[in-house]
Amino acid sequence: MTGIATPSEVAEKIADLRARLRATRWPSYDAGDDRSLGASSDDVRRLVQYWANEFDFAAWRQRIDALPHEFLTIDDVSVHLVHVRSPHPQAVPVIITHGWPSTFLEIVPLIERLTQPERFGGRAEDACHLVIPSLPGFGFSSPPSALGGYTGAAIADLWARVMTWLGYERFFASGGDIGARVTSWLGVRHAQRVLAIHVSSNALRVALPGEAAATPDEQAYLDARNQWAAMEGGYMHVQQTKPLSLAYGLSDSPAGLIAWLGEKWSSWSDKLNLASPEVMDVILGHATLYWITNTIATSFLPYFVYDWPPGARVEGPQVKVPVGFYLSAAEIGGIPPESFARRQFEISRWSVLPRGGHFMATEEPELLADDLLAFVRAFR
Repeated sequence: MTGIATPSEVAEKIADLRARLRATRWPSYDAGDDRSLGASSDDVRRLVQYWANEFDFAAWRQRIDALPHEFLTIDDVSVHLVHVRSPHPQAVPVIITHGWPSTFLEIVPLIERLTQPERFGGRAEDACHLVIPSLPGFGFSSPPSALGGYTGAAIADLWARVMTWLGYERFFASGGDIGARVTSWLGVRHAQRVLAIHVSSNALRVALPGEAAATPDEQAYLDARNQWAAMEGGYMHVQQTKPLSLAYGLSDSPAGLIAWLGEKWSSWSDKLNLASPEVMDVILGHATLYWITNTIATSFLPYFVYDWPPGARVEGPQVKVPVGFYLSAAEIGGIPPESFARRQFEISRWSVLPRGGHFMATEEPELLADDLLAFVRAFR
């Protein structure tokens, strides 16, 4: 399977996974369908039952094996990426970075829409070559040897070297969540090569110099973000402060793993239905990748080094390339006031998408692909 494990090794891991799922020891408190305490008991029992008995592991493997994978060894990291070249000679390269708690699989629904847009009502002349790397320590990418390799700036430097190795001297970059921060650092540290960046609201700082002068709309947005952090940000505090203590449990218990991941997919998306087999297939596809590669612990480490130098997020004036934002009401924090963003970045495109949440590439691939193509078109 993509050169990481033999079929027999994967089969052995899947058999062990199913056995663990069927032997799940459930918490002594059953919350039913109440999600106010975290992942609801009903949701997790449904996911565990489906994962153990109905999830099609063979189809999951076939979908992954059908993708064009590459592995590049750069210093101490083996970087995994899916690299899809468009058949159109005028195509331009775009590197798209995923976030947490997803994997490179989140970006896969964009592939054909970006590499062959004419098949979806678009224009062949807008086509892109697509590079979808796995973040270090996620899925098939190895972890860096030092914790500093997990910072957004360090990953941006790594991606620049990936694009050099692939033969792309100039390129576009896009990403959400962690990927938005990595993409922003590409726009600062490699501005001579990056043609433009396309990011979610995660690229924005949540506090500004002179915050007291914020408009009422901006202050309301900051208050909402602070309220969200107080009510929903426990995961981040744990992953920033004591990530390994949590990782022991999630690396040993697939039920614990899917409870931790599934709750985020439920609460951060635009009303994804966790009772739907199609949605469960998506979430469990990511969970299976984390489990097979045993990378949930290293996926926490970008949070542990979140504010290590040179910082989690760039200062907008440092970015000297065109910036496009894509936003939605269901994304964490909702839609920031445009004035708030423009006080941080010189913005070339501001797109409010009508649907979709934190996992936009999977939730609404048509909307995101169309917006990215329109943004790139202006700077090709």
